[in-house]
This record gives sequence, structure tokens and C-alpha cells, in this order.
Amino acid sequence: MPINTLARRIPVLLAVAAPFLVCWLFIDAYVLPAHLEPHVLRLNGTWKLQEGDGVGWADPAYDDSGWGEIRFPGGYSAQGYRASRAWARKRFELPASLHGEPLLLTLGGMRSSRVTLFVNGHEVGRTDESIRGLKGEVDGLEAWRVDSRELRPGSNVIALHFEWTLPGSDGVVDARMLLGTRERLLPYYLRASDIRQFFQNGALALFAFMLVLLGMFMHRETDSSRRALQRSTFFVIAAAALYLGARTGMLPLRQSSPLTFTTLSVTVVGIVWSMMEFAQHYCLGHITRIGKVHRAVCGVFAGAFPGVQAFGPLAGLTMLYRLFALYIFVIVLYVTVLTAATLHRRERAPDRVFAAVILCMLAAGVVDLLTDLYVLQAPRLFALAMINLGLCAGMLLIADFIQLSYVNETLSAHLTRTNAELAVALARAEDAARLKSALLTERLASVSTLATGVAHEINNPMAYVTANLAFLARQLPELARSAEGNHAVNGELAELGQVAEESLEGARRVNQVVKELKLFARGGGGDERLEAVDVRAVARRSLNLALHELEQRARIIQELEDVPRVLGSESQLGQVCLNLLLNAGQAMTKEDKTRNELILRTRRREDGWVLLEISDTGCGIPPEDQRRLFDPFFTTKPAGEGMGMGLSICHGIVKRLGGEIQVESAVGKGSVFRVVLPSHAA
Repeated sequence: MPINTLARRIPVLLAVAAPFLVCWLFIDAYVLPAHLEPHVLRLNGTWKLQEGDGVGWADPAYDDSGWGEIRFPGGYSAQGYRASRAWARKRFELPASLHGEPLLLTLGGMRSSRVTLFVNGHEVGRTDESIRGLKGEVDGLEAWRVDSRELRPGSNVIALHFEWTLPGSDGVVDARMLLGTRERLLPYYLRASDIRQFFQNGALALFAFMLVLLGMFMHRETDSSRRALQRSTFFVIAAAALYLGARTGMLPLRQSSPLTFTTLSVTVVGIVWSMMEFAQHYCLGHITRIGKVHRAVCGVFAGAFPGVQAFGPLAGLTMLYRLFALYIFVIVLYVTVLTAATLHRRERAPDRVFAAVILCMLAAGVVDLLTDLYVLQAPRLFALAMINLGLCAGMLLIADFIQLSYVNETLSAHLTRTNAELAVALARAEDAARLKSALLTERLASVSTLATGVAHEINNPMAYVTANLAFLARQLPELARSAEGNHAVNGELAELGQVAEESLEGARRVNQVVKELKLFARGGGGDERLEAVDVRAVARRSLNLALHELEQRARIIQELEDVPRVLGSESQLGQVCLNLLLNAGQAMTKEDKTRNELILRTRRREDGWVLLEISDTGCGIPPEDQRRLFDPFFTTKPAGEGMGMGLSICHGIVKRLGGEIQVESAVGKGSVFRVVLPSHAA
């Protein structure tokens, strides 16, 4: 396996194993180490028990043969006892290894009772009233020093006086009823206490840190689904922090009181509610109908606990909690199935971590159930598993945020590099465009010079031809009048006069074409003097220049209405009109000449602007090409038939004159190019 792959998997494996390692650490702190067993006396087993209070019940000489029996570890209510006060006694032989040694007595698991301890009639100690909150298995371990002088080598009696503050609670003591030398038993007790303090204080610090981070995340998040996930995570952590604060006595609650039990029960309801919210948002991205029903059930239980505590019998609190514990177990099973389905569907590393936490909760619930049935002797770990869930939910969201930040940073760096590359490419493209534009301008200037020269060379001989033809056209009718008597000569002279008139019309048309060619050759620059231009006259001249090409492709229709003059350049507008006419002609084939139509139209818009429209029935322009029509060097013509600058130049000319070019086109139906210009009066 590559090292980098292994390096990525190690943190995931540690995160997956973390919930189980924490639970195992608590189990390890619960179990007495094997090397201490020979030096410790276990006091669990069968005890004598009598309900109520009596005089002298702590006296070792008191006859307890008529008392009932109870097994420790074991449940008080489960073994048929109901009184809120009771005494338990046990006779034991002190091992020789403990004679004369400083001794330590430990009791664990006293979650909902206050206990006073007597050894041979002498009070050894009582449960610590300064500890607030509801004590659990690990933090419920307490220890007292025992004076070895109070113990005899033979038979001894230990007596426990119980007082229950919450009727119906079954927790009394667990298997950690130990008597041993202080030297050997004290490290075991301190280790359990240190582990409790470390995890409780560390978890509370982490919860506070996560809540601050989540508050920052939710303030910055804009995506609604992610905000919902962050909100559910916030509630998971807040509920777990409140639960832990109540258990550790950070809240001002009296030890093992009904109010403490009610507060903790409500916080457990909050954890279970937020756990389902988080699981569904994380796995599914939304709340399902099951989630909405779960909200209602949690709301009922959250209201029922304070109601029973205020108005009902106190024993109802434990009954209600047991009912809710069954519901918790069902919810954990559902979340386990949901997580397994998610893990099967997408298999992300965070999903494995979340699945490990849920599996740990399921295992802890099973262990707690078997412990309540006295099949096992183990610490109840479900509370720890719920704290693990809060830590995991926060860590997952923070890790997700860190990953997103890393991805955003990577994308930002990539975008910066891409922008720099695009800027270089754009600069090169602009340089190439300027070069092509300069070449085109130079080429147009050459064409303009050539056209001017050709027009000048044609004008000189055409002046003689036109003048002579005009002279012939004037003289031939006079000759015909002088030869009125000779019908043959008269007919020939009339025919010659008609030929002369036709030749003169042709010469004048050549002169007009040359004149318009000279006007076209003058255009192309943006520094021409602007003047009032007759758009209709410009359209006619442009049509005359393109007439020969267009007549071979379509039937030409002119709808030239009288329009106001526009402020512009006659040559530049002629260039625009000629270019649009030629493009319209090239869009139609010669084979469909009888069906093709080209309409040249001028009209005035309602707001006074002037419209020059050129429509054709050609092939049309695809929508994806229409967006790029006026881009420089964009052309759909075959290579060598155009540079793609014609429409770009036309667009630039019209824009400089304060107008715009509009395009309407449909593939297979034709196109309409509309030049819109402000009138000179406007």
C-alpha cells in the first residue's frame, strides 16, 4: 500500500475506533485489575435487608436473623422492596493479609440513593452530599478510609443505611463493593476519578469550542440544506453539553433529586430528537415523515417529564424514563439501519466514522439492557455513547468545513492560475486581432486607392464618350428633319438616333457606377466629417453596385419610403448597406432564383428613428451563431471566402453613429437585418 494512501487511512481508522476505545477505557476503569484480586475483599453477594429504620441496627451484636435477603449487585425494587429507607447488613471475615494495614472501602453505582456506612457499629462515612448531579457508574464510585483498629481478626459486620430520593429507582450498588489496603486500592479509585474528570472536562471544553465554530459556520452559510445540517448538529452538541453539565454537577441542581432526574431526562429527549434530525439531514439531506413523527413523540415526552414531576407520583418518573428508554432503543436501531444504507450507497470516510458512533451506541444500549437484567456486570455506557455522538457530529461538520475550505482554496488558486493564463491568451488574441485589423485596414486602403485610380482613369475617356454620344444624340434628329423627303435615309437616321440615345444612357450609367465607387472608396475611417445623409439615396446607390450579383439569385423588391435624414457618413452608410445586401444575396442560391426574394426597405419608426431593413428568404442563421455574428473574424463561409470582418465593421460604424443592428433569423426561412439610426432632427 502506498505511504500516502496509508497516511490518509490512519486518521480515518483512528476516528472509527475512537468511540470504542473511549468505551473500553471506561470499562477498563470499572473492572478491578487482576493483580489486585488477591489483596482485595469483595463484599458483594447475599446481604440481610430490613425496610425502615430501627434502633441499634448498626450494632454488630444485633440479631438480624429475621431480616430478608438481597443480593448485591442487584436491584432494590427488582427484588421486591419498596420502602424509601432500608438497612442492609453483611458479616465477613477479615483476611490475614489485611490485618493492621490502612484500609480503603469503596462502593460504586449509588446513583439515586444516599448511603451511610458503618463498620462494627462505627460510622465510616456517607455519600458525598457536595457532589451534585446524577451520578453514573464511574463517577458513582466513592471511597472511605477505614481504621484497621475498628476491625477484628474474626467476624465483622458492615451495615449500610439507604435513603432513596427517587422512588422506583433500582440502582443501589454494583460489583465494586471492595475492601482492601489503601496502598493498593487507592490507585484504582484515583484512576477511575481521573478518567472521569478528564473526559468530562475535555468534552465540555470541546463542546463549547464546537458551538462557537458552528455559530460562525451558520452565520456564513447560504445553502439551506447545509444550514439545516449545521442547525441539527448545533442542537446535538448543545443537548449533549447540557446533559454532561447536569451529570457533573455544573448546573445548580441538588444531588439525585427529582428535579435533577427530570432535567436530565429532558436533556436526553433533546439528544434523541437532535440525533434523529442530524442523522436524517446527514444521510438523506432532508427530514422524512418518520422524522416528523419523531419530533412529535419527543415533544410529548419532553412535556410529560415536567408534568409528572410537578403533578404525578415521583415513581412515575422512573416508569416514564423506562418507557422512553425502549423508544430510544428503537430509534437507535432505525438510525443504525439508515447509516448502514448510507454507507452502502456512498462509502465516504466520514460515513464510516458516523457508522462507528451509531454502532457504538447500539452496542452500549445492548450492554445497558443486559446490565439492567443483571445478566452482565458492566458500566452503563449509553450516556457516554450519546456524548460521543455529540463530539462526532461536531467533528464531522468541522472536518467537512475544513475540507470545503481546502477545496475552495485549491479552486481559488486554480482559478487564479487559469485567469492568468486566460489574460495571457487574451492579450495574444488582442494582438492578433489588432494585427489582422491593421492588415485589413491597409488592404481596404489599398482597395480604396485602387478604386479611386480606376475611377479616375475611367472618368477621363468616359467624359469624351459621353460628350460625343450626347453630341450625336442632338445632331441625328436635326439630320433626320433635313432629309424628310428621303424616307430611306430618314429611317436609318431615326434608328441611329435611337442607338445613340441608348449608348448615351449606358455611358451615363457607367459614370454613375464610377461615381458611387469613388464614394465607397472614400469610406472606412472613423474620422470622416458627419453630415445629414439621405438613407433612401444611399440604399439605392448600394443596390446599384450589387445589382448584377443580386439579380442572379433573387427577385428584388424595393419599399423605399421617404424618411428623415440621419447624421452620418454617406460612404460609411453605403458600406454598411452594400455589405448587408451582398450577405443577403450569398444566403440564397442561384438555383432557387424564382422563389427567392430580397426586400430592401426604408421606413420611419413611431419614435422618429430611421429603419433600414434588408430581408431575404435564404438559409437562415442558427441561434448559436447569432450570438457571435458581430464578433471579429467570425465567419461561417468556407476558408478563403471571407475574413469575418464585414459585419463587425458594419456594427462598429452603426454604433459610432448612435444606432444599432438588429437580427431576426430562422433556419430554413431567412433573415432580417435591421439598421436603426436616430434621425438628424432627433
